[in-house]
Amino acid sequence: MGALFGSLTALSIGLSDLFGRHVVNRRGPVIASVVVQAVSIVASAITLAFVSSELIGIDLLIGLVSGLGLGIGLWGYLSGLGVSSSAVVSPIVATMSAVFPYAYAIVRGADATGWSLVGALVALVGLILVSFGGGPIANIAAGVRWSVISGFGYGFGLSIIMEASESSGAWPAVTQRVAALGLMVMVASRTGTGFALLGVRAAGIAAGVFAAASTIFYLLGVQADATPAVVTASMFPAVTVIVGRLAYRDSVSGMQLVGIGVALAGIAGVVAL
Repeated sequence: MGALFGSLTALSIGLSDLFGRHVVNRRGPVIASVVVQAVSIVASAITLAFVSSELIGIDLLIGLVSGLGLGIGLWGYLSGLGVSSSAVVSPIVATMSAVFPYAYAIVRGADATGWSLVGALVALVGLILVSFGGGPIANIAAGVRWSVISGFGYGFGLSIIMEASESSGAWPAVTQRVAALGLMVMVASRTGTGFALLGVRAAGIAAGVFAAASTIFYLLGVQADATPAVVTASMFPAVTVIVGRLAYRDSVSGMQLVGIGVALAGIAGVVAL
């Protein structure tokens, strides 16, 4: 079940990007992030009616702390793209976002055989190939600096949420998105970004709903079986590449295609072993 929920997490992130890119193209990345986080709060709150969720103070705090990490991750990622290229930013962020939660799950005592570790390593190599396949390299030093900040933020946010108890259900997802929204509103205010949403409401709602779903699936996955859940969820860059190709006619390099194949082989190893 962990692998299933992890796969649904990656798929949800890809679908969120599918609609989120429409908002980004019309209103820019910062306002798109604000819209997605705001809708995610509402969608996560609605989930409370369908998922058994107990109001536990420490788990609410864990969600908030996780959301701060994700907010920092997003801020660093957007800042990195603003000064460098995705060819520099994406591989570092994607790798750290995958390695940190996986290592944290192992430290917490998640099951991991020698062969599953090999499978995870293979999947990680595929993930790096997917990320390195996109675009020219520019302004490396600044890009690396922001990428590391982003990677730490995402890695921490995705790791600490594992500490939320199963009894709390969807509550950590709600507070996670509240904290992330607060940070992105601050970023938007400092950059003077307006909040007009003409022509992007429907896309913003869809992106936010799928973003909320990704958090819920991730929570369910790490609670069921953390190791395969974290590995399969970390494959979201491969999903976004496929979505970009199908929906926006993005160019896809041979290296990215090879990376997707390698990543899938590694995931199959983790799940099977």
